[in-house]
Amino acid sequence: MATPVQKRFLAHSLRIGILVVAASLGYMALERWNFLDALFMTVQTLTTVGFGAPHTMSDAGRVYTIVLMLVGVGFLLYILSDMAEIFLEANPSAIFGRRKMKQKIQKLEGHQIVCGYGRTGQEVIEHFKQTRVPFVIIETDPTAVRRAEDQNLLVLEGDASADDVLVEAGIARAKGIICALPDDTANTFIALTAKGMNDSITIVSRAANPGSAGKMKRAGAHMVISPYVICGRRMATAVTHPLVTEFLDVVMHTPAYDLRMEQIIIAHDSPLVGATLRDANIKQAAGAMILAVNQQGTLMTNPAPDLVFRQGDELIALGMEGQLQRLVELAGATPRLL
Repeated sequence: MATPVQKRFLAHSLRIGILVVAASLGYMALERWNFLDALFMTVQTLTTVGFGAPHTMSDAGRVYTIVLMLVGVGFLLYILSDMAEIFLEANPSAIFGRRKMKQKIQKLEGHQIVCGYGRTGQEVIEHFKQTRVPFVIIETDPTAVRRAEDQNLLVLEGDASADDVLVEAGIARAKGIICALPDDTANTFIALTAKGMNDSITIVSRAANPGSAGKMKRAGAHMVISPYVICGRRMATAVTHPLVTEFLDVVMHTPAYDLRMEQIIIAHDSPLVGATLRDANIKQAAGAMILAVNQQGTLMTNPAPDLVFRQGDELIALGMEGQLQRLVELAGATPRLL
């Protein structure tokens, strides 16, 4: 069944056909021309080409041509302009829409680049949308690009391993890049290219084959995730430790619950610097619970009360949004939601 936009476009096409046929019949009646000569005169009049009449024209024919120029050409231009408007409405990426999208991408800073808008990429994007993380998508499939555009997402059509596409996606200003393509070779090459263009960028890659993880890490990926390994572990845990699995699902994947985890970096001017976990009294001050601390590359789970906080320490905390926000203010840093 045709959509309203398609019906509108077809109706305009029918009007153009009726205009051309009706005007041609007028020449046939007035000048006694055959249909081809009449059609030739009609088309060149409506398109304002002006080749000249195929035969000598009578006074009545000249008057008819003048009327057709004044009325028919204006009517045709109106129809064509409306058809162009329909095309732009149906294709938000066309001309002005695509230019506006590129301008938005150029303004991004500290954003994430998601390579691939498949099932894995879509799950990543859903999490980014929930946690309000800025991102841009790179996708080669035109159909997938259109789906992303229909959802008003920032998307670029092109090869994510190409330097010019990564530059257009703001690789120099990006905080991280997600290699979510189903091809391990492509993900490895993207990681290698991205690392060469931005040495400080965080690279996370999908690996269909667990044996590709080593190559991806050597190419520059900081973390490699195999969906089959993760799925297998989760399924096993769901059987052996169902309550743990349910708790993690509530914390990590249920927007209806206010409980969430957050990763926070302690700033140099934070009152936490130099204080111990016991003296900081974070539970009473903010209400959040400290699950782990990453200090100088060492991840300490269930940290000891006498642990001394330092500038640059990364806190992994659990709590409600308001509690975590108070902890962010206490740490004096921008959070990274998990």
